[in-house]
Amino acid sequence: MARLLRPLISLAFIAGSLWLAFTVKLGGRTFAEHIDRIGQTPEAHDLIEGTRSTVNPVLQEATDRVLGEHIEAPTRAEPQPATHAATMRPEARPRVSTPERVKLPGARR
Repeated sequence: MARLLRPLISLAFIAGSLWLAFTVKLGGRTFAEHIDRIGQTPEAHDLIEGTRSTVNPVLQEATDRVLGEHIEAPTRAEPQPATHAATMRPEARPRVSTPERVKLPGARR
């Protein structure tokens, strides 16, 4: 029950805040109308343009980094001949000393 109560309280708070912002008058206008008028001022337009000129190059660089790796990566791998040690001639097999050899669990050496 407690898991469901917290999201319901948050949702009720958001819904109440939106209702207040669009219906309750603060002076001659609602809160949403005040925000709308502030957003139409030249200062607000300058702020938006300044923010865009700063953020757009960063977003473009991030997009290039993320998508560039996928675009520049080869789409096919070149086939490699199988080089399993068991199929090699004994003189061509690499020699591995005992400490470098991989020890399997349960194997006695």
